Amino acid sequence: MSFKTTTAALFLGSVLFLTACSGDGTAKEKDETNPSMDENQTSTDMNEENSSKDKTGEDSKADDSNKDDAGDTNGETEGDISSSNEDIQKQEYDSPEEAAAQIEGYEKVDQTNIDLGHGIKGLQEGAAGHEYLYWNEGRWLIKVNFPTDPHYRIDGYDGAEDMAREVVDYLEKNYLPAPDDKGVITINGFKEHPETVVKWQEGKTVYTITSKEKEPFDALEMAVES
Repeated sequence: MSFKTTTAALFLGSVLFLTACSGDGTAKEKDETNPSMDENQTSTDMNEENSSKDKTGEDSKADDSNKDDAGDTNGETEGDISSSNEDIQKQEYDSPEEAAAQIEGYEKVDQTNIDLGHGIKGLQEGAAGHEYLYWNEGRWLIKVNFPTDPHYRIDGYDGAEDMAREVVDYLEKNYLPAPDDKGVITINGFKEHPETVVKWQEGKTVYTITSKEKEPFDALEMAVES
């Protein structure tokens, strides 16, 4: 009887020991599994962070691309702005003397017979249906050519003197560029083919402005602003 009791106690103890070991193994396996899950979670977080950085980089590149496009647009705008000055022709020569020689028709008006105001006096004369009026302002010679027949004159002017006085008034408030040697302005007041040509020399360069408008003031304004 004592033997059976001892055997039963040993068997029960073995069962309890195996059960305890099995529980520890399961717990250990669970503990080993959890680090793996943590590693997977960390890897996922890093991938999401890298993806976010890549997206931020793409957005930055897109912004840079947009800035580049804006720069191209500005370049086109600048091109359009520069093209607005195409009416001013620029010609280079080998020397200032050669450039000055291109300014034809210049003369110094010494004899005068008409007062144009603001201390400016000019020479008025007529020939073969034309009425001419000349005067100097600084290194400039200004010439007005009008028809004597009112039918052929541009509208709004009684003749060369009327036009000349308005030009003198304008130049009293607006200043032409100063030529190095000389400059010439010719104004044609014929209705069928009005024209204003402004031509002057600076160093080796000759500048020319040509306008087909009946009024000379568009060409004069362009010269003033140049």
